[in-house]
Amino acid sequence: MKTTLIILNYKDSARTLELLNKVRSYKVLDNIVIVDNASGDGSYERLKQEEDGRVFVTERAENGGYSSGNNTGALYALKHFRPDIIFFANPDVFFTEDTAEAMAKALERNPGFASVAPLVRQGYNVWDLPGFPGVLMSLFLILFNLDKKRIRSRLEESGKEFTEAGVVEGSFFAVDAGKFKEVQGFDERTFLYSEEIILSRRFRAHGYKTGVLTRYRYDHLHSASIKKIYRSSKAAAFHHFRDSFRIYNKYYLKTNAIEDRIFDVCWGLGYAERVVYDLIMSIREALLSS
Repeated sequence: MKTTLIILNYKDSARTLELLNKVRSYKVLDNIVIVDNASGDGSYERLKQEEDGRVFVTERAENGGYSSGNNTGALYALKHFRPDIIFFANPDVFFTEDTAEAMAKALERNPGFASVAPLVRQGYNVWDLPGFPGVLMSLFLILFNLDKKRIRSRLEESGKEFTEAGVVEGSFFAVDAGKFKEVQGFDERTFLYSEEIILSRRFRAHGYKTGVLTRYRYDHLHSASIKKIYRSSKAAAFHHFRDSFRIYNKYYLKTNAIEDRIFDVCWGLGYAERVVYDLIMSIREALLSS
C-alpha cells in the first residue's frame, strides 16, 4: 500500500515544520506533500527548503480554504505518486506511526470503507452525519459538544476496535485514494467548516462508509491555526460556518425556503452563544493573568 500525507499550511509554517520533523521518518509514509495556501508571509519559501525526495512542497496562487487546499495536495499526490491511501493532517496535530499504520490497514482490510480516523485525545472528533435537525443542533456550541461526547462514550464502550461512524473531523484522517478520486474529493464551494461532512455525504452516496479506530488516539491543539487568524474567537470564524452549511443544505439536503429561514435564525442564536462564550473566556483569561 503506497501512502501520502498531505499537510495544509496557511501562515503557520512553524507548526507545519514541527509536525513534519516529527513524522518525516515514518516508514508508513511514502511521501509527504505540504501545500501552502497562499500564505504570503514567506511560509512557502521556508517550507520549500525541506524538500528532500520524500517531502514535496507546492503552493496555491490564492487561498480557497481547506477544501481547495487539500484537493490541491491530493491531486499532486495522485499525479506524481499514485498512492493507495492519502492522509490529511492539520499542522496542529500529532500522531504516532503505529496509529497511521492501523489506519492504513483498516482501509486495506475493509473495502467498504472510504475513510478512517482514530479518536482525538482532546475533545471530540466523531459525530453523526447530519440531516437538517442535526445541522441545526451543530449550530449550538454546548449542545453539539454534548452530543459528540455521547457518541464518543458509545464508541469507547462498544468493545469494537474498528467501527462505522457518521463523520470524522478533518484535522486528521485517511482516505482510500481511489474512492476519494471517485467522489471528486472535497467540495471547493466551502471555504471553512463542513468539509468533512460533505465528504462523508459524498462517500455514502457512492455506497462507502466512514470508520473510526476506537483504541488509537492522536493529539490536536484544536483550531490553533484558525485561532491564530481569528484571535481565539469562536464567533469571528462562525460566518464561514454559516456559508458552508448553506451549501450543504442547498446541494446535499435540498432544503426548502422555510428550512433555510429556520437555519438563518438558529445561526443567529448560535452566533450570539459564541459571542457570550468569547466574552466569558476573555474575562477568565484576564482574571487568571491578574
